Amino acid sequence: MLDYSFLEILESLSREELRSFRRFILSPYFNRSPKLLRLFDIIAKYHPNFENRNLTKEKLHEKITPELPYNEITMRRLLFDLQKLAEKFMIQMNFERKNAESGIALIEELARRGTPKMHSMSLNNQKKAIESVPFIDSDLCMSKFRLETEDFYFGVINNKINRKNFVSKEANKLINGLTYLISYFLLEAVKHNDVLLTYSRDYNVKHNIKFISQFIDLFDFERLRIFMKTSEMKGASVVELYLNTLRAFLYFENNEYYFSFKKSLRTHRDELSPDDLNHLYGKLASYCIMKNSQNEKDPHDFEYELFDIYKEIVSNKYYVTHSNSYIPVDLFRNIILQSIKVKELSWMEDFIQNNGRMLHPNRMNDIMSYSYAMLNFHRNVFDRSLEFLSRIKEEEFVFRMDVRNLYLMNYFELRQYDTALSLIKAHKKFIKENKIVNDETRIHVGNFLKFMQKLVNFQSTDTKTDLKILKLQLERSSRISNRQWLLGKVEELSKSARRAV
Repeated sequence: MLDYSFLEILESLSREELRSFRRFILSPYFNRSPKLLRLFDIIAKYHPNFENRNLTKEKLHEKITPELPYNEITMRRLLFDLQKLAEKFMIQMNFERKNAESGIALIEELARRGTPKMHSMSLNNQKKAIESVPFIDSDLCMSKFRLETEDFYFGVINNKINRKNFVSKEANKLINGLTYLISYFLLEAVKHNDVLLTYSRDYNVKHNIKFISQFIDLFDFERLRIFMKTSEMKGASVVELYLNTLRAFLYFENNEYYFSFKKSLRTHRDELSPDDLNHLYGKLASYCIMKNSQNEKDPHDFEYELFDIYKEIVSNKYYVTHSNSYIPVDLFRNIILQSIKVKELSWMEDFIQNNGRMLHPNRMNDIMSYSYAMLNFHRNVFDRSLEFLSRIKEEEFVFRMDVRNLYLMNYFELRQYDTALSLIKAHKKFIKENKIVNDETRIHVGNFLKFMQKLVNFQSTDTKTDLKILKLQLERSSRISNRQWLLGKVEELSKSARRAV
């Protein structure tokens, strides 16, 4: 079979995009070889996986030029040329998606060719288009910087300087351009430091965290922020917001930075793009999750805090971005689990009913079945929970571990101990041998199965586990799935044992 990297490009194309690529190849401006079109048509038949024993250079050559003997050099050249066309098509698609960049490219080309009327008209149209955008982000700031400076330099070459106020007017274009450039730098610098901080914390790279603090001190972001605000520069509030985001995670132990971040986000959210809203509300949720993962007591209840953030995300559809209008599956699952943690089952039921249709159609049935299985389990309707679980195509389901764990908990509640022990054995084998299971999941699920086996044995055999020790072990363990449910079961069994005595 063919082993060419450009096939990845073709795999990524939808059917409509594939048809657009064919029209691209048909254009004599980009391609004048009829052989390339025939080559594409043959390869396109194997979309989207391009896996077939007939997909070889020899077979392709035979179909393109059946009258000629196989020529390796010819086939390499054709495949190389097709790759170059695929790359150009990617550039074209990207260019067309970025209206501001394509408009600026037109303005720059008009300036190079010395067409003042067209240049002025295109420049004004592009400025109006950018001014109509209801939010501020770094891309917008860069576009405004390029437009203001392009306007100035074109004027220097083509306009006659005959009045002092004209000079001041033209100089303001440079000043405006500079302010937008500062805004772009601040937004990108703070965002990248935020990403660096998260990445470094995840992998415990402490010297990077020190670099971030030094970077903030080096540029004195606070003075720059004040300068932007007093100069009424575009993006000052958004820069302040991102600085508050960075501080919240940099000084994680001080909750005041988190609340400053949340307050500034709610104050300035109307100035943000959908992508920024999605990212920043995700950061609020991440902060709460990190707080909840700590075993230390915190004066603020971040479990309810996280639940409130999720409600805000859902009610305002902050999960929507420019490239996705569906609720991400992970977010939907996290909301389900958090509703259970704070015992908001009625709200959870409404959430499933009202928002399940916002899941991607290919995932909707399985995620909905999983959610209703969780809801019925925590309402102690275990047979109904098992019924919903049976509707899930488990081998294709993204939360396969959750499903197996929930089956196991249902079997325990229904006192089907033999079935539970069989599932524990199979589940242990699965997480040990399956290479797609990451190490963290293997630890969490492995610990859950270990404690589940002790509970099942306590109920079904004469060998009794010391429940006090078991409870202590659970309280000290943070890397374990369904920890709260296990603690609840241990407490129930302890009460039963005390009553029996």
